[in-house]
Amino acid sequence: MTDDDFGPPSTDRLALSTGTAAGLAGLLIGCTLLVSACALMVFNVILFSLGMRNIPRDLAQLGALLGAVGVAALGVFAVVSGVRGWSAANRDGEPNALGVAGTLAALVGLVAWLIAAIDMLAVVGLFR
Repeated sequence: MTDDDFGPPSTDRLALSTGTAAGLAGLLIGCTLLVSACALMVFNVILFSLGMRNIPRDLAQLGALLGAVGVAALGVFAVVSGVRGWSAANRDGEPNALGVAGTLAALVGLVAWLIAAIDMLAVVGLFR
C-alpha cells in the first residue's frame, strides 16, 4: 500500500432509510418494553408480598396509572413505528426485516407491559 491508496474522507452524509430507521426504532422500543415489563413484574411481586408500608395509597395509584398509560402510549408508538418501517421498506423495495422485527417486538413488548401494568394497578388497589 502506498500513500496514494488513502483518499480524503467522504463528504456524503450517512443516513438510514425511512424503513430501516422506523423498524429499528420499533425494535429498540419493543425490546425495552419487554425488559421493563419483566422488571415491573418483579417489583409487583415484592410490593405485593411486603405491602404498601408508609406509601400514600392515593399517590401510588396516581403514579401507577400515569406511568402505565404513558408507557403503553410509547408501546403503541413503537407498534406504529414498526408498521411504518415495514410498509416504507416494501414501498421502496428494500429488505423489510427490521420493520417486521420491530413490529413483532413492539407487539410482544406492549402485551407484556399491559399485563404487568394491569397487575401493578391491581397491587396498588386501583380496582377496589
